[in-house]
Amino acid sequence: MRRNQGVGELGVALWFLVAAFVALMIGRARAETAPVEPAPARTAPADPAPARTAAAEPAPPRTAPVVPSVAQPSPALAEGPSAVDLAAKTFRGQVLFSDVLIAPAAAFPSGDALVAALQRLKRSSVQGTDGFWRLHAVAFPSPVPTTASIELRATDTTEGSPRKLIKVFEIAAQPGQAELPIPDLVLTGVMGFQRGHRYELAVVGAGDQDAGAVKEDVYARGVVTLR
Repeated sequence: MRRNQGVGELGVALWFLVAAFVALMIGRARAETAPVEPAPARTAPADPAPARTAAAEPAPPRTAPVVPSVAQPSPALAEGPSAVDLAAKTFRGQVLFSDVLIAPAAAFPSGDALVAALQRLKRSSVQGTDGFWRLHAVAFPSPVPTTASIELRATDTTEGSPRKLIKVFEIAAQPGQAELPIPDLVLTGVMGFQRGHRYELAVVGAGDQDAGAVKEDVYARGVVTLR
């Protein structure tokens, strides 16, 4: 009786063991056949975008410096009238007298300065001493002589007296000279000059025999009274 009971208990235990084993195998089979979700793919971190910088403004094109060509000189600027030209236009055909020395045109910075000085220095009468008069004169002939053979002729033109040629002076000049300086012109009573008389001094051609005979040869003239 006891032997049969032991065999029955052993059978039950074996059945439970087999059942547990089957259950285990079924579980493993299910675990192996269940779909496995793929792990999310690991992606490499994206490179950071380069920082945006302000676009640099393009530098202006470099140009070579402009150098005047030696072979092609720049045109000369037109020059204005010279001091002599302006004075000759202002005092055309006149002989100006002064009791002080008149500087040459080249000593003045401009034609206006020369004209202003001549206006200030010119005299209509000159004071003398004991029958001796020293004059400084400058003539602006019109037309300009084309020859160097010219003279300064002094004629007495006092009212009530006949025109009388008193003295002829030689003038050092060059053909085409527009300004004729006549410094240190000395007049004396011995030459025939008199106090209180008025004299015309004219720049004329050297071939004239009379101070007013040939009009076209008179280049400039002026009148001065001796005091």
